Amino acid sequence: MKRIAIAVSVLALAGCTNLSAVRDVSLRLTVASKNWDDVSGDIAGSCERERTLNPGLTDCVDEVKASAGLVAADDVLRGYFKALLSAATESNFSVQPGLDAATGSVSAIPGIDQGKVKAVSGLIGLLVNLAAEKMREDTLKELIGEGAPATQQILDGLLRQIVVPRLRGRLDAEQSNLSNYFSTAISRLGDPIGSDVPAVCIGSVASKFSSSGFLLAQEYCKRLAVLTKRRSALEDYDASLVSASKALAELQSSKTKLKSKDLAKKLYAIGAELDEKVAAVRKAFG
Repeated sequence: MKRIAIAVSVLALAGCTNLSAVRDVSLRLTVASKNWDDVSGDIAGSCERERTLNPGLTDCVDEVKASAGLVAADDVLRGYFKALLSAATESNFSVQPGLDAATGSVSAIPGIDQGKVKAVSGLIGLLVNLAAEKMREDTLKELIGEGAPATQQILDGLLRQIVVPRLRGRLDAEQSNLSNYFSTAISRLGDPIGSDVPAVCIGSVASKFSSSGFLLAQEYCKRLAVLTKRRSALEDYDASLVSASKALAELQSSKTKLKSKDLAKKLYAIGAELDEKVAAVRKAFG
């Protein structure tokens, strides 16, 4: 019985630490990657919006291909983050389920003391729990050791280097065409819009326009506000990629101590930072 008591104590101690911080950051990364899709997809979206106002823009073939490829990269990242989440989740592991039948066999022994049955059941629980724990940690260590560096390359070398500058340039082109289109349309009505078209959205400039000119100015300002918000949110998008890469760096440096309090503290802090940036992205692009 003393050995059983020791086994139960070991099981209790094992329950004092867990992989909740790894699960938490993996879930946050999974959610973030879904919002990254909207940013990647807006390279094509911006081009299509511009086409409605610019007859000279005949197609968006290159932009569509770029968005499709970048969204596909997001899918790969999401698959990796989901794998981390799965590996850190206890319910996804079932080890030596055949041992469960042993409890029934022991309890069926004629005249068996139920205390002994409980001892067998407790030991089986310990073995299964520790075996599952070992499998989870081994899987996580492999995922982190083999997968995290490649994931960081996608985050830093693909998304940050392609999405941010390309979409910023695309939004700039869209805004330029937007301003030209509405400036021309308003000028044709005889309303003095001037060369600084965005200034029409500040103060009471448009109040002096004709009714048609005023309505056109309102539509222009509404569209301009969306573009301005998205351009600004690109910084948050970039920062969210940096946070994701930082989380993976922390996991790599602590992959032999995935349950440490120090790692948990860092991951929760990075997770909160990631959430803040992703919220700004979602508000602008969602």
